Amino acid sequence: MSRVIPSRFLFRYTFAIPYIALTSDTQTLPLSLGKEHVFPDLSALDHAPSFATLKLAWNETGLGLSLQVTGRQQTLRCDPDSPETSDGLLLWVDTRNTQTIHRAGRFCHAFCCLPTGGGSEGADAVVFARTISQAREDAPPPPPHSLSAQSQLTDDGYQLDAWIGATALHGWEIESEPTTGVAARLGFYWSIHDGEHGNQVLSVPESFPFAHDPSLWSTLELLCP
Repeated sequence: MSRVIPSRFLFRYTFAIPYIALTSDTQTLPLSLGKEHVFPDLSALDHAPSFATLKLAWNETGLGLSLQVTGRQQTLRCDPDSPETSDGLLLWVDTRNTQTIHRAGRFCHAFCCLPTGGGSEGADAVVFARTISQAREDAPPPPPHSLSAQSQLTDDGYQLDAWIGATALHGWEIESEPTTGVAARLGFYWSIHDGEHGNQVLSVPESFPFAHDPSLWSTLELLCP
């Protein structure tokens, strides 16, 4: 018997995100992220698709991510004009981690990361900001060069690395000397679309309005170094 309410909906999740050393080449892609940066996969709780591994890290200059997708046989389909149907990653960030609002505000951001579809030939990785439908107020557009992405295609999938600069995240504030060991808390959600495997999501599926409802997002705790 199928569940009316997914198991992952029954809890609020908080995820600890490790610090990555701040150096002159921190934002040089691809990122060198290890096992300690792997984002927990909750798919098994609902017997949901699981075909991708996401890694996250942070420092004062922003958020870094690395996505690996395996088990593919077909050519990627990535169209920046149609993010929801493209092979790639959609993610949402609330720099205020409000958790109680049902419509996004100016501190809520949406980004699309695609392994191809960018550049003059459409062969390059691309990351860009998107507006959030039904938002009460849009976040300011990210400054030039605050977003970057790079990908490597493999025999059965791809690896996609991206950097979201702090200047692209309106309301980004980091505590320099927190007493809890947590420099900041962010609202966060992600959804990975794949034309062969379906959708892998952080928690609740597409039947829930996570694309515009921050109360459904989880919390990232950015750990101090």
